[in-house]
Amino acid sequence: MAVGIETTVAEMLTPLLHAEGFELVAVETAGNRKNRILRLLIHKQGGLSVSDCKAVDNAVRPILEVHQILDEYKQFEIASPGVDRPLTTAADFRRNLGRTVEIETTSQSGQAFKLQGQVADVIDGCVVLEQTSGKTIHIEISKVCKAYIQLIW
Repeated sequence: MAVGIETTVAEMLTPLLHAEGFELVAVETAGNRKNRILRLLIHKQGGLSVSDCKAVDNAVRPILEVHQILDEYKQFEIASPGVDRPLTTAADFRRNLGRTVEIETTSQSGQAFKLQGQVADVIDGCVVLEQTSGKTIHIEISKVCKAYIQLIW
């Protein structure tokens, strides 16, 4: 099975970033053959600053250069995933305990449906949602198609 560049970069950098207090949320590639972009989306407890992004750049760029990964890209970016990013991992849901989320998943018959509720817990690969009706629902994170924080403006 071929491993994509996103997986390769994530496996290479996650231990270093974790040791420095950062979480690698995602590795993205974008653009066309002439203008390719490699982007790291990172998170830090308490928020991310421009100087944090610069520090991560200084730490990871030499590793990516030694492995000649940056040779394929015109741009290399480090950024926050933003408040409206999709929730995809147990860590994403834990970070949002108490917040209202909308989750799209599928039934056993394969039909898509949406659920909304507050993230009450994350247990054994499941997110526990408490709905306004008081009903508690367990959803396997691996079965989540889409999940987003419901932002209130």
